[in-house]
Amino acid sequence: MKRLIVLFVVAGALLVPTGAFASGVVIKVQKGTHLVVVARTPSNVVLVHTQAKVAVGERVALHARRLHNSTFSASRVDVLGRVHRVRFRGLLLSNSGARLMVSAGGALVALHRGAHRNDSAPRPGSVVQVTVTIGANGELDEDDATTVSPTAPGGQIEGRLLLGTGTITVTSEHMSLVLKVPAGLSLTSFVPGMEVLAAFSQGPDGSLTLTALSADGDAEQADDDGGGDHGGGHDGGGGGEHGGGGDH
Repeated sequence: MKRLIVLFVVAGALLVPTGAFASGVVIKVQKGTHLVVVARTPSNVVLVHTQAKVAVGERVALHARRLHNSTFSASRVDVLGRVHRVRFRGLLLSNSGARLMVSAGGALVALHRGAHRNDSAPRPGSVVQVTVTIGANGELDEDDATTVSPTAPGGQIEGRLLLGTGTITVTSEHMSLVLKVPAGLSLTSFVPGMEVLAAFSQGPDGSLTLTALSADGDAEQADDDGGGDHGGGHDGGGGGEHGGGGDH
């Protein structure tokens, strides 16, 4: 009888999908590139390649595998419900007064600030934790932005590539970042217009230097270890592996 129970336990374990990981809240959908940005916890935001149709504010469970450039590819997405508020961390890149631009998990996320927001936001270059309300149209309205660290070692940005002399420019929907290219970092496998994920470091003077670059046009490119100089970056969105950042 004990042997039969053991067999049932082993068989049940084999049915658990090895690619499944904890649920999270969708904070951005990039339809043109089939990328979804998911806040798994307030300190863990990830980029997911998927063909699934999801909306900002939905809590989802993902069956996904980690790709070579640290993004994910989801074979299945289950919508578990919807939240109206969410918290997440990221690197504050700009503050125009009416809008904050935050890099979280490599995605550039725009946060709208209402006219009533007369207080000063954290300074660009700092790691922030933000609480946002999710509007009916998927816009994120900032409720609170708190400085976690006044400086950040660096971050990531996903977008279109423009090659310069000694620099590259990566353009997302709302912003372009110019990154210095250090000597010895080869970019011969990249061409202008490619969709890329760029990791960068931040100097004491606020200057940004490229540390790694990978193709990110689709899951196949993102998982190619021969297409560029790969590496990791920090934007305040790394960390735990549990739950999601949403508040009902």
